[in-house]
Amino acid sequence: MADPVNPFARAQGIASILEKQGVFAPTELTREDIIKQREMISGLPGLGPVDYSAENQESKEAAQLRFALTLMERGFGSMGAPPGDNETPAGTLGRTLLAPLASDVGQISSDLLKQRQAQRAAQRANEARLSQAALTMGQQRLGQTDAARDKQFSLARSLVKRDYSPTKDLQRKVDGKWVDFVGFNYTDKVTNLPAVAGVNKKGVLEQIPFEDLQYYRKPAAVTATKASGAKMIDRVTNFPVRNPDGSIKEWRFVNLQQVQQIIPIPGNPKVEFGDEYYPLGSERPMKIKVPNGEGGFTFRNPMEGVDFVSTDKTSYDAPKETKYYIKPKLNDADFAAARNLLGSKDLERGEGIVRWNFRHKVDPELSKNWFDVKGGRAALTPAEANKYLQTEEPKIEDPFPTGGKPFGTAVKELTVTEVDPVTKKSTQKTIQAVLMQTAPGVFRWKETGEAGGFVAKKYQKQFWGAITDDKVYQSLRPVLDQAFQSAVSLRTNLEPNVLTRLGKGVLTQADLKRLAPLQEDDRTDALNDIINARIRTLTGETPEVVTTVPSEVLELDPRVKAMATVPEGSTSLTRSVVNPRILQPWTRGGENIQLGTGSHSGFTQAVSSGDVRESRRNFPAIKQAFNQIYGGARNIGDAEERILLFSGLWKNLPGVAERQGARTLSDSQFRTAFDKATAQYNEVAKEFKPAAEISIGKGAQAKNLQGALDDDLDALRDNVIMLRFKDQGGAWFSDGTWLAELASSGIGELVESWGGNDGTARDETYAAMPSNKWADIAKPDSQLNKADLALKRRAFAFLKERSASQNKKGASIGLDEFERAAEYLGALSRYKIRAFSMIQDSRPSDKDIEILLAAFVGNRDSDTTTFAKLHELQNRHANSLNRSVNRGVSVKAVFDPVFLADLDHTSRALQRSSVRDVDPRPGGRAAESAKLFLRSSDTIRRAAEAASGRIIPGYRGGAISPMSGNVDEESTANLYRRVVSAAQEAYPDKTPEEAVTEFVRQGLHLTRFLGVYGTSRTAAPAVEERDGSFTIR
Repeated sequence: MADPVNPFARAQGIASILEKQGVFAPTELTREDIIKQREMISGLPGLGPVDYSAENQESKEAAQLRFALTLMERGFGSMGAPPGDNETPAGTLGRTLLAPLASDVGQISSDLLKQRQAQRAAQRANEARLSQAALTMGQQRLGQTDAARDKQFSLARSLVKRDYSPTKDLQRKVDGKWVDFVGFNYTDKVTNLPAVAGVNKKGVLEQIPFEDLQYYRKPAAVTATKASGAKMIDRVTNFPVRNPDGSIKEWRFVNLQQVQQIIPIPGNPKVEFGDEYYPLGSERPMKIKVPNGEGGFTFRNPMEGVDFVSTDKTSYDAPKETKYYIKPKLNDADFAAARNLLGSKDLERGEGIVRWNFRHKVDPELSKNWFDVKGGRAALTPAEANKYLQTEEPKIEDPFPTGGKPFGTAVKELTVTEVDPVTKKSTQKTIQAVLMQTAPGVFRWKETGEAGGFVAKKYQKQFWGAITDDKVYQSLRPVLDQAFQSAVSLRTNLEPNVLTRLGKGVLTQADLKRLAPLQEDDRTDALNDIINARIRTLTGETPEVVTTVPSEVLELDPRVKAMATVPEGSTSLTRSVVNPRILQPWTRGGENIQLGTGSHSGFTQAVSSGDVRESRRNFPAIKQAFNQIYGGARNIGDAEERILLFSGLWKNLPGVAERQGARTLSDSQFRTAFDKATAQYNEVAKEFKPAAEISIGKGAQAKNLQGALDDDLDALRDNVIMLRFKDQGGAWFSDGTWLAELASSGIGELVESWGGNDGTARDETYAAMPSNKWADIAKPDSQLNKADLALKRRAFAFLKERSASQNKKGASIGLDEFERAAEYLGALSRYKIRAFSMIQDSRPSDKDIEILLAAFVGNRDSDTTTFAKLHELQNRHANSLNRSVNRGVSVKAVFDPVFLADLDHTSRALQRSSVRDVDPRPGGRAAESAKLFLRSSDTIRRAAEAASGRIIPGYRGGAISPMSGNVDEESTANLYRRVVSAAQEAYPDKTPEEAVTEFVRQGLHLTRFLGVYGTSRTAAPAVEERDGSFTIR
């Protein structure tokens, strides 16, 4: 397998695939091609076929003929020859015939030999020419193969550079049949969507539709910790393909795969889905490219409902486009709500948006809508769309043309003195200006005349002071009153009656004069001051100013928006699911902020909320100057932004200092100062440690700080469960010996024996305490194994029979009551472990633990004693939690943002328990229980507030960056997963986005005091109040 990191190895792997597929390979010759080639070659001069055996035969026959002719010649010549002297007839024959004939035959033989040698030489030469021709052809063939390999590697290297990767385990439909297929996954540069390409024999890439692809075998199941049935499931999705202006051009089907895990919760398995989506045939997850707020980009996982719509071609029609328009006659409140819902502050009345409808072919209720607003998606319900939108295009004029429109006709004059920065000479001039409205609620003074521009910021307030007619301010009341009501609605931490009285108020004339000259940020601070003063008048207490996350951050990351805001249609008491302080610690109610403890060398100057906002407005110039000074060798990240802010050096950057009235540092001066500040920042960061790394306690009580906090949270949960079921958890018999009797009843595993320091108990009544087994059998029957189910039935039968024979309260005991009592005893048994940290001793004895728990089971057992002990323990754990958090703050501990969110929700859940988990029956101590829960809630709330919103050097803790507003990706992802997990547990049939929205709207909590049944005490029906809130009587 090719190394996925080494590009050369990846190119070699792809080239091997191309070779196997025959890309660029020379064409193989068929039998007919070979015959044709031979015929063509044989027709060339000198390369035609030669029959050397025929030539030899011809030469032989010619020699034989020649021999016969010579014989005849010599024979006829010897016939008349006279014999010589003394010559015999034989001698005459030899002289006249045989001797000449022998000479002639020799010559014939010699000539024949020469001829055959010449023929053999010609044959050898001809064979050599043929061999050379064949060799040349073979070399040409090899050259073509080498050229093909060069082309294959060149194409493979090009594919690697363009980030193409081979597909796995796919088949492609060709002529109606599925055949094995290896293509390449890539991201389409036009649509930014995953796609699959194939390569033909000529090396040309072609995109393969997802409809023509499938797995021929499913990928191996993913192994998940503590999960079963984990597998990859198919997700057919629709992604929008956008035009350059952001509008949707078309919808593109993309086949993705997602990990599905089934958590084996007995009786009710829980299904979870992975955050990553894998394109068909790819082992790399798909990523969405999004701006990072620094002029660049970052990547995140796709999000359903934000980036795509999950549909399939079989069940849904092709999406249809419909144009909608914001209703032009919406009042200011509804118009602001519509803007917020549609996620764009730039929208104007009557402006158009587009709805894409994905209609389900069978069930219209399963149809899906996508409202597209300026290149982004907005989540609207049908009711919200009917309220704010219309299909008919309204005919209205732009209410605010470029430069604004006049607000009244009065012209004001102002005489000012200006100093020339070069000559230092003072000159006076008179400015004439009129009031202009540039946007709803935004007013600025503009000089008269065609070339007149807006009056300089430093003179704007002076022009407002020139107004003497109160009617001008009264004309601003509708806009400013709406801003006041919006600011009041954010105070969800107030008591309902205070919030109601506050909302009925209006701005005074003095308030109008104060607010009118201010721009948006300054006006927000002033409104908070006005609201705080009125709250102090109503309650006598100084309130905390609500923290909000900047709108540009909400627009950048939909996860932050889901966690830090409340959805449309929520009541005035609805709170965001995550305390905005965790995400946005930079502008807390107009207060000054500090780095760490505020006493670190180099970072002791006060930084105001105004400084933060000013640095945000100037961030483009800050970033540009910083990059120029460091020449790209150092980029601005979160740490650099913090150093710039708390050292104040951002005000000394070229291009920024002039506007801030500060000294401009040269490049070398700035680098020296900033590098020194960086070194100081890094030293300060070493002083802080995560809570899990800080040890507290000694001996048996030794543990890390985070562990101690988690233990207290667990104890609070058990305490609430015991308070809820205390009426069923005590003894059913007045003598209190029923638990001890279990030991001799055959079900003794539900009992543990306790002894004193000397191994014996001073009172045999305390010789038995509940074991951990009660927690096991408290579960519903469907969640029990065979042995525990049998034990549960025997214990239930024993207690039912025993209580009936006593004719006591337990005579009417039922299985439901028994299970809740068992849950009580299970929580009680867990206190035996906590005793080691609760009892201040190196090793508490059994008797110490027995005394601690004696109030709950024994002969002194009573509802009053039990409630008193639980009351004591509840206060003890809540105060311990508060002390541990404050101690952590003092020793510079860093708390995980998910823990801080859980801590905040523990406080919220306790507040709700003051209504839902009290016993309304006579003698149920409802009032005392409610006070207990509220007191605990307030204690934990203070702890959560103390630990949240700290700005710790070296640790982001979920906070956005102070200047750029970039999110802490890791903490944001962890927080969002925590929220989504809780939301989908409450609403398993909804999408993650819908589940979170409903979770926040209903005011549910991340922390819930539920036992094995997932329910709390049965409460009276809820009654809806006039303000839209609900009260449980």
